Amino acid sequence: MSHSLTVIMKLNLLKLVEHNKIYPKDSIVYFYIKKNVKGENMSENKLKFYDFVNVYEFTCELPGSKKTVQFKPVTTAQIKRLLTYENETNYVIQEQALDDLISSTVLSDDFDINEQYIYDRMFLLIEIRKKTKGEVLEFQITCPECNSQSLNRVNLDNLEIKQLEDNSNRIVELGDKIKVHLRHMKRKHQKEDIKPQLFSKRMTDTQQAYMFQVAFHACAIDKIETPNGIDENIPMKDRVFFIEQIPMGYMEVLKEEIDNMSFGWKLQNKVKCNHCSFNFVEEIPIQQNFFS
Repeated sequence: MSHSLTVIMKLNLLKLVEHNKIYPKDSIVYFYIKKNVKGENMSENKLKFYDFVNVYEFTCELPGSKKTVQFKPVTTAQIKRLLTYENETNYVIQEQALDDLISSTVLSDDFDINEQYIYDRMFLLIEIRKKTKGEVLEFQITCPECNSQSLNRVNLDNLEIKQLEDNSNRIVELGDKIKVHLRHMKRKHQKEDIKPQLFSKRMTDTQQAYMFQVAFHACAIDKIETPNGIDENIPMKDRVFFIEQIPMGYMEVLKEEIDNMSFGWKLQNKVKCNHCSFNFVEEIPIQQNFFS
């Protein structure tokens, strides 16, 4: 394909993008395509090395949908764009930035980030990170026994993978009068239910963490069954109300079942403190600076 024809195809793609038919204007993909089409990152004449950059491709099978996804590593330009969210504290905006990043690396034509199970999305994000920066992840940990801090190193290839065996709803009985039908959440469910307004800038970090836990578990609810009948298509505010009003014991039962529905990479890491030899389990952090 000639360089001129390639540019024409990119210009046509940009027109689609600018009319919001592919990606919104605040997405990483829009940013990447526009800069390249406008020539900010390229010379007018194709240089010899162009055929040898950004050409690496990988595949993985998602543990939930069992679909094979083709993707490429994250580029320096994409990391630069992602760093604009480095100090962002709103959960919804952080997750949207990761959506844009994942979508911009996937090459499979039938891939839609909104249709991915949330644990498939997380699995794919880790696979992309492994092929971008390598399998070793370093992060700070704090010992819960002696409160000392140390640097922990984890080989992501050594994490255990749990496959999704059954994608049907789970039913949890809370006492003898309430049955909660839980669904396997997809990214679209989170986008529909968990809005930025839930996380006010006036909230403390602890309040935001609490709100996230409430919203996450409320999002998993598909139906609620009582002697009065079955409530379906329950508004998010009513599911949040339900979560906040049930006894703590019921909440623990609900939380345990939702945790049991998870799959993909198991992100719990066994750690032994270098200072006091205390053994504990640490959650491997997956956040917006995962690639930095």
